[in-house]
Amino acid sequence: MRTSRVLIAAAVLLAALIPASGFAQVESTPIPAPVKPNFSSLSFMAGSWTCTSKSSRRPRAFTTISTYTLDPTGYWMNETSTTPKTSWVPTTLRAWDKITYDPDAKRWVDVSYGDGGAYGLSYSQGWNGDQIAWHDVSFAPGPNINSQTDITTTKVSATKTTSSSSFTETKTGRRVMVTTTCVKS
Repeated sequence: MRTSRVLIAAAVLLAALIPASGFAQVESTPIPAPVKPNFSSLSFMAGSWTCTSKSSRRPRAFTTISTYTLDPTGYWMNETSTTPKTSWVPTTLRAWDKITYDPDAKRWVDVSYGDGGAYGLSYSQGWNGDQIAWHDVSFAPGPNINSQTDITTTKVSATKTTSSSSFTETKTGRRVMVTTTCVKS
């Protein structure tokens, strides 16, 4: 009888230790929070901007209103843009950009999406003097456009920027220039 009591006690003790050893392997250290981006080089962008863009294949310039704000988390700068309808765009277009800094790749990243299924992913190595160039990694040649250049933005002042880029039409081979001037409201 004593042997059975010892065996039962050993079984109870073993049963009690098995779950405890399983829990001991669970990692309880919190995931370290990534360092928040230093938005000081882009802080002048915060606020509302009126941008006028001219494409060499369109009859006239068009206007876009953009507003930049810092996300409450401090990890993103958000841009909301609205382009009113024109003779070649039958409805108002809205787009959203989220800009952050990737410390591992050491580059700025712009994730964008908009009406009509628009989307993009661009990156930049950052400012070189008063200019920043954005490279669109989501671009793929298609039936209308077969190549494009980076978008280069120049900070003229804290309240004015200019941008330029171009793309080549697939069917005609024509190079189309796009220039934009933005003024802070």
